[in-house]
Amino acid sequence: FTGISTKATVSSKIISSHTTIGEIVMKSAEISIKKIDTSYFFTFDYTLSSYSNFKPYSIQTSTQLVFLLETDEIVTLHSADDIMGVKKVDALPPPTYLCYLTNVSYPVTKNQINQFLNSSVKSIRFYRTESNGKKDFIDNDIKKDNQRNIQNLIKCIL
Repeated sequence: FTGISTKATVSSKIISSHTTIGEIVMKSAEISIKKIDTSYFFTFDYTLSSYSNFKPYSIQTSTQLVFLLETDEIVTLHSADDIMGVKKVDALPPPTYLCYLTNVSYPVTKNQINQFLNSSVKSIRFYRTESNGKKDFIDNDIKKDNQRNIQNLIKCIL
């Protein structure tokens, strides 16, 4: 009755890694894709982990998410929202500290959609903000079996 068409995919894993002692790394990232009329959005759920205690991270509006494609093209998206992470502790020895950043939305243009369809993603640079305001990033290579997940999700909503 509103005349607005919405399509959304289920989440698909694109990053899965292990914690290195003392470092904060991306433990996992899942993506879903949404199309509202002619607008596209990538939505990510991130899990950061470390064996060292830390305060939750956040993602501020306009924070970058950078993709390196197999063609060596770079695609940069900017977050649409301010998201504050939620910290939890997995008490199994040794304790692992986790920060969950959920429903982080990044608008995607039609030209960017075409870039993703024409080449799979080989690496992602994820920017975040520490509780003290310092901005940094984590680079993650995408495993071969996850490289086509973004393309497959886009095809579901076209």
